Amino acid sequence: MKALIVTSEVTYVPRNYADLFVELVAGAREHLAGLMVLSNAEPKLWLKVMGLGALGCRNMAGTLAKNLVSLRQKSREKIFESAGLPVYRASTMNEPAVIDWVRDQSIDLIVNVRTRCIYRRDILKAPRLGCLNIHHGLLPEYRGTLCDLYALYERRPAGFTIHVMNEKVDAGQILVRKAVSQGDDRNYLDYLARTGAEEGRALAALLNDVAALNSLPEGVPNSCAKPIYTRNPNRKQIAQIRKAGMVL
Repeated sequence: MKALIVTSEVTYVPRNYADLFVELVAGAREHLAGLMVLSNAEPKLWLKVMGLGALGCRNMAGTLAKNLVSLRQKSREKIFESAGLPVYRASTMNEPAVIDWVRDQSIDLIVNVRTRCIYRRDILKAPRLGCLNIHHGLLPEYRGTLCDLYALYERRPAGFTIHVMNEKVDAGQILVRKAVSQGDDRNYLDYLARTGAEEGRALAALLNDVAALNSLPEGVPNSCAKPIYTRNPNRKQIAQIRKAGMVL
């Protein structure tokens, strides 16, 4: 099986999400076709660093700044290259050239990890087995962005879900659902650092299962009566989250 992993050039996760890739390559190297890095390291991200700092999100601001500065080291790329796996770059997975390449390379599966790219029909259908996404919330109940932050703020279990991608966001069959915290974590960046490694191990196990089956597992329906949608918090909400004891 050939699974292509897709991520953003820079994230706000500690060590730029490298912990996931260490665990993934260690656990499922033989099933990986390589890493696709989507460009997003624009100068305006430095404005976001300053904005986060001004809002009191100093850990998030510092982590994003470190990740921007460390891009030259190409630490994530080296994880793949040292394992003999290629690294590719693109601006979006919806580029015709990328779609053609996926088909030409007979990629079986694409896994999206930490990008804001909305996959369109052509790329969703390009790999033999389709596309998967790691959602940073517990589906089917919790959808949208920063689900894990809101869960910790409200002292609910927080974790991630690996699901099949379709043309509706966060709507495909659920293959893996894992709580990483029972809601007692107060430092969001510490939680993210721990979660990256957990995601890598879970994804490696799933890829091994897919390779053994030569198909995706059946999964469970991604539906519930009253899903809860979240979005990036505004200034007032950030103040409330910090006042509740969350370290951002």
